[in-house]
Amino acid sequence: MASDVDLGRLAEGYRHRPPSDASLARARLAGSELAPGSMILDVGGGPGHHAAVWSEQRHLPIVLDSASEMTRPARNRSIVVVHGLSQALPFGDERFDLAWFHLSIHYGDWRAALDEALRVTKQNGRIEIWTLAADNHATSLLAQWFPAVVEIDRARFPAGADVEAHLAGHGATVHRSHEIEQRTRTVGEWITAVEAGFVSTLQFVSDGELAAGLAGFRRAYPDPSANIAYEMRFDRVVARR
Repeated sequence: MASDVDLGRLAEGYRHRPPSDASLARARLAGSELAPGSMILDVGGGPGHHAAVWSEQRHLPIVLDSASEMTRPARNRSIVVVHGLSQALPFGDERFDLAWFHLSIHYGDWRAALDEALRVTKQNGRIEIWTLAADNHATSLLAQWFPAVVEIDRARFPAGADVEAHLAGHGATVHRSHEIEQRTRTVGEWITAVEAGFVSTLQFVSDGELAAGLAGFRRAYPDPSANIAYEMRFDRVVARR
């Protein structure tokens, strides 16, 4: 299913998906644990929001993404961009101090992507994965209004325990935690983001279900300037070689 994502369309949707403060804080914390000048690979980093944080910390980030449309904002920031697939990273062995997957491990064969991350990460380096947790799929704001999202996301996102087991099976020392992020957007912003397709899952929801869900949402929240609060639930998996 991941190979069917229209990344050009998704890149347009990302204009309505600014990084949250919590997301930037996650990147900042990851960078703070590295020595200055560390090499960081942001796998599926697209617009380069996290890479910009690491550049400010005087690290050397590279954004790896398969679509030029996704990486245009990163290139505009003079961030180094390499186009390629996570399952066949175009880098030599043991090059990076950190390989970072933030909501990107579900694009394609995640096991192959992790094998490649292990290959390109230095000895004593780190791999960090943020992915949607199993309890997010049925409770997300999207799932409340577009019921098909539940099974779509269950099929797309690997369980954190499976990611942990795969890395541990390759000899890595692994820690997994469950993280909850509180988010707030205006009703109007959320509607606009959905209509723009700000997450790839929406590409697999039928037009009829999208229209019905948005109509119901508008009835429930008629004031577009009102705030709506929701949660995102993540599995965070950190592995050290």
